[in-house]
Amino acid sequence: MERDLRHLFDTVIERYWSSIDLGEFAVLRARGDPFSVLVAVVLSQNTSDVNAARAYESLVRRVGRPVRPEALLEIGVEGIAEAVRISGMQRIKARTIVGLARSVSVRELEELDPLELRSRLLSVPGVGYKTADVFLLMYRRYPVFPIDTHIRRVLTRYGVARPGEDYEAVRRTVEALLPRDPDYLLKAHLSLIEHGRTVCKARRPRCSECPVSDGCAKAFS
Repeated sequence: MERDLRHLFDTVIERYWSSIDLGEFAVLRARGDPFSVLVAVVLSQNTSDVNAARAYESLVRRVGRPVRPEALLEIGVEGIAEAVRISGMQRIKARTIVGLARSVSVRELEELDPLELRSRLLSVPGVGYKTADVFLLMYRRYPVFPIDTHIRRVLTRYGVARPGEDYEAVRRTVEALLPRDPDYLLKAHLSLIEHGRTVCKARRPRCSECPVSDGCAKAFS
């Protein structure tokens, strides 16, 4: 399985990485400041990168750059929800952002041991495994592999994950078979998402255009 998984990851990186517009990702727009990155990760939940980026910039116009916990607490859930409306689920995201602003400091985001920080983030309502792991990979450069909906679909069709398998089991399987290199894992993460969006789609996957169809069970089903 290690060879097959590495083939999948290497191939999608070669196929997609150079053409990915990193400027579309709200998380990467916010790089350089830990709390701004964390807020951008929350805004990216269940929406497009375009809308997450627009929501992030709208929030920045309201509270300034970088996004600071105290500024968010000052405008509260209502103010945040109004600013990030375009991302959808704005009240849920606003409550999560306020919870983070109350629970974790900028210094802790920078300095806490990554696994301790992961536990701290997961204790905040609205923060799931993927949100915590995206922050750790993209900001702290910790070698963790976030599993999103597109990635799970690709890994399931490729036989790496089982239908319904829980997040942590899939993540551990992937991380055990890949280099503990945050740069590689970031490229693989974004490239697999692009593959899932454009080719290995939930409906009507474009298997004839797939660069890894030779190892995919879906292509032969």
